[in-house]
Amino acid sequence: MVEVGESPQLAVAREVQEELGLEIPVGPLLLTDWLPPWGGWDDALCLVFDGGTHPSAITETIVKQAREIRSAELCTPAQVRERCADFTARRVGAALDNLGGSPAYTESGI
Repeated sequence: MVEVGESPQLAVAREVQEELGLEIPVGPLLLTDWLPPWGGWDDALCLVFDGGTHPSAITETIVKQAREIRSAELCTPAQVRERCADFTARRVGAALDNLGGSPAYTESGI
C-alpha cells in the first residue's frame, strides 16, 4: 500500500525491503490493473513495476516479514497459474507479456 505523500514507485521499493529484506531497484511501470471489489476490499488499482533480472540465489538472502510472508520463491508462469488466484495469475501473465513495451492497462488481468 502506498503511504500518504509516497509515490507508487517508492512504495514498491519500501514494501519489498520491509517484507522481504531485499533492496531491489524498481524499474519502469509494466502494467496498471484495475480490480473490482473482492473479499471485503473496495476496488483497487494495482501498479506492476519491472523488478529486473536476478540470480535464483537471491531467494537465499530473503528475510521474511513474519506477520505477512510465509514463504517466498521464484516461480515459472505455469507455477504462478497453479498457485495464485486467477486474477493474480492473469496480472502476472499480462505484466510478463508487456516486458519491454509501453505500460499496459487491464481490468482484473484481462
